[in-house]
Amino acid sequence: TALAGFFRISLSRGKSIITVRDELEHVRNYLMIQHMRYKNKFTYTVDAEDEVLDLASLKLILQPLVENAIIHGISPKGQGGRIHVRSWMEGRRIWISVADTGRGMARERLEEIRRALARGEEKATGVGVGNIYRRVHGMYQDGEIFIYSSEGRGTVVQMAFTP
Repeated sequence: TALAGFFRISLSRGKSIITVRDELEHVRNYLMIQHMRYKNKFTYTVDAEDEVLDLASLKLILQPLVENAIIHGISPKGQGGRIHVRSWMEGRRIWISVADTGRGMARERLEEIRRALARGEEKATGVGVGNIYRRVHGMYQDGEIFIYSSEGRGTVVQMAFTP
């Protein structure tokens, strides 16, 4: 059922804009599939304020971030972890956050990624994060992405934009 839901939203009749509700459903389906694949190695929560659910969002901006959290954060850590996806409003802006308790990044790597994003160098950041950064900045005049990480503690990626 999760796989069918995942593909349904991935296709979305070719639309590039969907509701935040659908984007969160898509990431829930992905998390459910990966939770089974990784044999319950991590736990996850997906929370959103009611006021954001029916607002428009770019499609497929969360799944790559969650995938990074699993592959680069939690999986290498070996002892499991937690992923928390949430969305809320501040003023007229939507905020979406993906946080994990994975291995995190060294300060040097984090700064390298931030510089590469600012220069638009997708290969240096990883295709997923670079693609999301480019799409959010291209679609929303005030679109921003913030990345925070602490080695041994985890990573948080936050997006903010006005729909």
